Amino acid sequence: MKKPLALFSLGFRPFFFMASVFAALAMLIWFSVYLFSLKLLAFEYYPSTVWHAHEMVFGYSMAVIAGFLLTAIKNWTGIQTANSWHLFLLICVWIVGRVIPFVVDSGCLIALLDSLFLPLLAVYIAIPLVKVGNKRNYFMIALVLVLSSLNILLHLELLGLINNIIDTALKSAFYLIIALIIVMAGRVFPMFSQNGVPNRYQVTKYVWVERLALPSYFAFAIALIFVQIPIVVLITGLFAAAVHLMRLKGWYNPQIWQVPLVWVLHIGYLFLIVGLLMSILGAYKPEYIFLALHAFSIGVLGIVTIGMMARVSIGHTGRDLRNPPKFIKVIFVAMVLAVIIRVFASIWFVEFYRWTIVVSAGLWFVAFALFVWVYAKIWIKPRVDEN
Repeated sequence: MKKPLALFSLGFRPFFFMASVFAALAMLIWFSVYLFSLKLLAFEYYPSTVWHAHEMVFGYSMAVIAGFLLTAIKNWTGIQTANSWHLFLLICVWIVGRVIPFVVDSGCLIALLDSLFLPLLAVYIAIPLVKVGNKRNYFMIALVLVLSSLNILLHLELLGLINNIIDTALKSAFYLIIALIIVMAGRVFPMFSQNGVPNRYQVTKYVWVERLALPSYFAFAIALIFVQIPIVVLITGLFAAAVHLMRLKGWYNPQIWQVPLVWVLHIGYLFLIVGLLMSILGAYKPEYIFLALHAFSIGVLGIVTIGMMARVSIGHTGRDLRNPPKFIKVIFVAMVLAVIIRVFASIWFVEFYRWTIVVSAGLWFVAFALFVWVYAKIWIKPRVDEN
């Protein structure tokens, strides 16, 4: 008897699938806009650079977060999170938010439909957490609601109702998502690292580092977004970089280079430190601001999320983590090259700056297109250990 499709059985399946498809398509659209000045209906509402940032933060990133939270909360609470038609509804609301700017010219309708997803997600993650009183993770509900508020503020300016909030809203949302990565990295990267290598080792966790990991990062983010005084960015950025370098050092073991599902997470976290240091340069030399931003966006957000999606998808479908799909190393290398070219080649080859952007975008597209091609059957089909 043929097994039924399992796409809507658990949150990671449709959200990782759609997030990855969208990551490739959105970059293809951005690539076309940047290189050929493509005119699309969506850019009558969103300025093109705002659309690019908005869709990476509130489109791609939030889809990955939704898939991760709906999957993790089931483990944390023992309660089934949204599945079946509830999950179908949630993914449809997310898809509508991505598509609607390209098919209607009503700013109010675009804003309304795009603003529905995050409150609905907050409801679906709150139900199991509150039901079992899992107070440790209540902050996830608050985080999603704060991100929802920032998205609404952005739309209010696009509708002409308030002024001078888009940049702050986008940066605040983006750096909050990086903060979530820092939190989840502390919870799972040590376990993934020591258990994922051929010979298990014991990671080193420094108590003071764990206590300072998030506060040091928030001090930097506040200095960067709101204070904007170079010396304050310098001090907070150096301190945060030192803290997170010590954290990464404690997790490290040379064996990680034998396991792509492990080294990809370490490289992604390393770019957190690169982003901090380049942000310091950006405080003094504005030409480094966008390079620092892309160290965070491609290096941390892009590499960590694709690495986590690759691992979670294998583990939660009953497959062998020791034998991931054969193309996984190619996918990860493409992502690493994308950030190296976007961040460092832009400095080394200033005369080819425009083409470093094009090549980096192309590598991102290739990585996610290949990722979808390799992982689609994993997301759609039932667990391999189901009878």
